[in-house]
Amino acid sequence: MRAQRQTIARNVAERLFAAEAALDIAAARIAELNAALPLARLDARLSAAIGQDAFASSASAMVLMAETRERIVATHANLKRASDDMGLTEVSYGDLLKVRGAISEPASQHLRAV
Repeated sequence: MRAQRQTIARNVAERLFAAEAALDIAAARIAELNAALPLARLDARLSAAIGQDAFASSASAMVLMAETRERIVATHANLKRASDDMGLTEVSYGDLLKVRGAISEPASQHLRAV
């Protein structure tokens, strides 16, 4: 049963990492678009009113992307807690460096039933 749970956990982790990467790529592309819009207006010598709606909606999309990324980071933390609760140990894949304190962690380790 433990091997089956580890296989399932790896499967979920792979999808989580893929989702995190996709969100980062999408955020970068939206940021590129947000940078290109005002420069395109300047290059074309257009009035600031031209394309303002497009600029505003693209900027809004970036805010939503940041919120979505924050939620997937929280999902990552929640899945880590679930994995710990199930007694599954970490394996050697994923990010090599973890930022301590970026996600609220328990102040101390407590004993748990395994």
